[in-house]
Amino acid sequence: MALSTQFLKALLLVQFALHLLEGAEPQNPNCPAYGGVPGTPGHNGLPGRDGRDGKDGATGPKGEKGEPGVNVQGPPGKVGPPGEKGERGLPGPQGSPGRESVLESLKSEIQQLKAKIAMFDKVASVSHFRRVGQKYYITDGVVGNFDQGIKYCKDFGGTMALPRNSAENEALLKLVVSSGLSSKKPYIGVTDRETEGRMVDTEGKQLTFSNWGQGQPDDYKGLQDCGVIDDSGRWDDGSCGDTRHFMCEIDNK
Repeated sequence: MALSTQFLKALLLVQFALHLLEGAEPQNPNCPAYGGVPGTPGHNGLPGRDGRDGKDGATGPKGEKGEPGVNVQGPPGKVGPPGEKGERGLPGPQGSPGRESVLESLKSEIQQLKAKIAMFDKVASVSHFRRVGQKYYITDGVVGNFDQGIKYCKDFGGTMALPRNSAENEALLKLVVSSGLSSKKPYIGVTDRETEGRMVDTEGKQLTFSNWGQGQPDDYKGLQDCGVIDDSGRWDDGSCGDTRHFMCEIDNK
């Protein structure tokens, strides 16, 4: 009985030892340890190397449409190549005149003003004058033949008076009356000395206006080739060698 009990105890001890041996890790033979008792855990080892990349997987399904992005201008792109030369454009507006041009313009205006002042001085120096439009009719009681009258008016800076329309003819008549020449038939700048019957002005230009009296010009006795004006404002012809008063006209342009 005692022998059987000891045998059973020995068998249980053997089975328990085998069980411990199956779950235990191999021990370092250099480290002394007591059989059947777990040792102290060791330190963690260094991390291993990265493994190789795996093969690309299959393409997944298309995702849903995202929300619209923010409307922000992106950075400028690269400068493109130069384009072809375009057609020539229309000329631009004229620029402002330069300094020299302005000076020349001022000089011209000053000269014109001086000329007008000189003309006004001349007009004011005579005893009688009448303005009509852009011209003055003047007389200072000077007498002479037709050619002397032409020279006098030219030296004065004008020409022998010759109306170019009815308004000027009326103004000249008023000068004749106001200067006391109504009965003296002063000369006016018209003649047909070059070609009989063809009346022209003192520069040889065809007349654009006339105010001849009835039956005039009649070239009485073939000796009347120069124009005169009477106290009614009508024109007549007279001898170019007669001594008469004459009137001048000066342009105010």
